[in-house]
Amino acid sequence: MKKLLFFFIATLTHLTADAQVYGNVNMGGDRQIIRAKRTDSDFEGSPYLFSDWQKAVVQFGTGIEPASNEVKYDLLADLLVLKGKDGEEYEFKDQPKEFLVTSTKELYKNGFSPIDKFTDKTFYQVIYDGKVKFLKKVTKTVIDSKGYNTATVTRKIADDTNYYLVKADNKIVKVKYNEKSIVSALGRNDELSKYIKENKIEVKSIDGIIKVLSYYDTLY
Repeated sequence: MKKLLFFFIATLTHLTADAQVYGNVNMGGDRQIIRAKRTDSDFEGSPYLFSDWQKAVVQFGTGIEPASNEVKYDLLADLLVLKGKDGEEYEFKDQPKEFLVTSTKELYKNGFSPIDKFTDKTFYQVIYDGKVKFLKKVTKTVIDSKGYNTATVTRKIADDTNYYLVKADNKIVKVKYNEKSIVSALGRNDELSKYIKENKIEVKSIDGIIKVLSYYDTLY
């Protein structure tokens, strides 16, 4: 009887602990339940895309109502994390499909074909969304360095930014931030080069690239 009572108390304690973790940030629906996130802090710099919590509209998929929450995007773990009621970080049991940052209106989506070290779960900022998509991907990596005549290793976070085009066939292509790379990836070189020259478009700017992509969309 004592063993049975002990088992019951232990089980109840375990369930209560789980309720404190999950119930605190449960968004409703099994695939939206989230769990505590492990954090790392043994390096210099921030692993996040945003330095502070950002209000965002998070979309999980068709048939699931979007949720409005404060989030951060952990670029080292390639993971969107949520701010719980206790102020701690939590991660989604099933990662969302997209999120829209309320203050900047920046849209981030995943589901694109794998390329480089990225998977279909990787989020990209969608800069242009037409027949062709223009994506921006900021990455962060940890670089270990050791000073002269010392055994101490310093771990610092380094930033990098890459750009990609997704054409109608869903093939994703890495591009550089210049006219030659953009035009070559799109094709229709003569038409695009003529359009850029006649309209004096600066393709080294976001606005210029968007103008070229908008014109490209009219060719089909």
